[in-house]
Amino acid sequence: MTPDQIRTRIEQLMQKSPLSGLSDDLRLMIKSQLQSLLTSADLVTREEFEVQAESLRRTQSKLLELEEKLTQLEQAD
Repeated sequence: MTPDQIRTRIEQLMQKSPLSGLSDDLRLMIKSQLQSLLTSADLVTREEFEVQAESLRRTQSKLLELEEKLTQLEQAD
């Protein structure tokens, strides 16, 4: 998410939440804290997550194949 998307989403959440009745100063403080937290978080897109998950599945599959081959070679000796 871009910083603008984060700001927009926080605005939407603040308007729909019970926090909407709080004073402007308090809402501004909470909004600022949320924005700081989300901006500093190390987030990835769903697409990036899926690519990494598929890579991990392939790696695990290859590892299982290699372990089986190693077991067969050890038994052959």
